[in-house]
Amino acid sequence: MKYLTHIMAILLTIVASCSWTLPRQVHEEVNSVYYWKTVFHLDSADIAFMKKYDVGRIYLRMFDVSEDTYATSIEEKVVPNASVRIDYPDNYLLEDSLGNKEFVPVVFVTLNALKAMKGHEGVLARNIVTRVRNMCEYNSVPNVNELQLDCDWTQSTEKSYFALCDSVKLGIADLQLPWRLSSTIRLHQLSGNVPPVDNGVLMVYNTGSFNDPDAENSIIAEKDVEPYLKHLSDYQLHLDVAYPTYSWQLLFRKRQFIGLLNGLNLTDTTQFFQRDINVFVARRDIPYKDRLILKGDMIRQETSEFEDISKVKRMIDRKLSSQDHSNILYHLDSKNLSKYSDNEINEIYSVSE
Repeated sequence: MKYLTHIMAILLTIVASCSWTLPRQVHEEVNSVYYWKTVFHLDSADIAFMKKYDVGRIYLRMFDVSEDTYATSIEEKVVPNASVRIDYPDNYLLEDSLGNKEFVPVVFVTLNALKAMKGHEGVLARNIVTRVRNMCEYNSVPNVNELQLDCDWTQSTEKSYFALCDSVKLGIADLQLPWRLSSTIRLHQLSGNVPPVDNGVLMVYNTGSFNDPDAENSIIAEKDVEPYLKHLSDYQLHLDVAYPTYSWQLLFRKRQFIGLLNGLNLTDTTQFFQRDINVFVARRDIPYKDRLILKGDMIRQETSEFEDISKVKRMIDRKLSSQDHSNILYHLDSKNLSKYSDNEINEIYSVSE
């Protein structure tokens, strides 16, 4: 009898340990988009885009995790910030356009928050999983099979981030949620250890230094990406790939990066003169939202040109030629996406055999 009890205990241990190794859901290769705004609201152009290009997965940013420098307790050291407000279209559009989409809630964890919770990653993980679950239930977010953590961890914070991932997986199991766990992977992280997650997304944007006043394009450039790809073929994690489709304007003062701008009319020659192909200089002081652009300030206009995306994608496709993967657009914004032709969008979404 004692022998039988011992055998049963071993079998139960094996079953329990295997529960993490068995896939919870099949991670299908589908056209995907990130949605990275504080209000989730799809207009007719967004819905038409997803239908036209058969988008099957939406990575939805739920909230950021930031440090609260005034907190005194561990529970309050980090807090959710900029939580998304979900504003669905009417029921007809929801049923017609979203009911069959897979949603992946994404939580962006700042480095300061990760450092603040060092040694207490289990507390942060429990808060993340519980809040995401509650937000998904309250907003009736459909077809959630995965939770994604987004963090630009470094070598010094790797141990803490990996502990967070392990704790999040335990939190998902404790709440009996049928979710995989995924992580974003930056290019510089390809040379390091693999996080303890089920799959990842390689973020192929912000590839250069945006605070370098002499950079040509910090969003995406072949010369910035190529050195990191020597590690891609051997990376021991299933990776999907995210490519940029956005534009931004970067403000510099006396060669120091000041911040990001958006929507400035740089072709207004009464306010700016063009110094280079994508560099403009303020002729006078110009009010802009909550700041003042000063005379002599430099603005660099950067865009995600299809030619640059295509060059980088060809390099990555060669490295991933034997691996099925999804391509993801960052992010769903009809104004930016309208700058690409049908052939160009189809080319970004295409997966080389």
